[in-house]
Amino acid sequence: MQINGTMLMPSMNSTNSGATGSHLIQKEENFQAELNAAHERLNKSAKSGVMTDEQIAQRNKDIRDAAVQMEALMLKMLYNDMWKTVPKDTLFGDDNAMDIYRDMYHEELTKKMAMDGGIGLADFIYNQLATTKR
Repeated sequence: MQINGTMLMPSMNSTNSGATGSHLIQKEENFQAELNAAHERLNKSAKSGVMTDEQIAQRNKDIRDAAVQMEALMLKMLYNDMWKTVPKDTLFGDDNAMDIYRDMYHEELTKKMAMDGGIGLADFIYNQLATTKR
């Protein structure tokens, strides 16, 4: 992944070396390829001709929706990792149903948080990608 020309690679240490480390690198390469393909599609649609105001508005709406979804995904990952640190409580039973319910609850909670402003990641992504001119 590159941000402002800087290559970001997962750090390799004793806990993620070998197959796990190569798996992380492969996942990053796949993500980079998908990101490049999406960027090319966006540029191709913008270069295909002069965009009308309606096309710009629709493209910006799509970018906003994708940015909010990305922030919700990041927040859900954060919540799931935080819950891994909480000791299991057997008061209500320790079954798979509770884990599924908690996962669904976190998904909806983080979607709502991202739509309501979240941590500002969606705004940052939108400001970087939004089209303001034809």
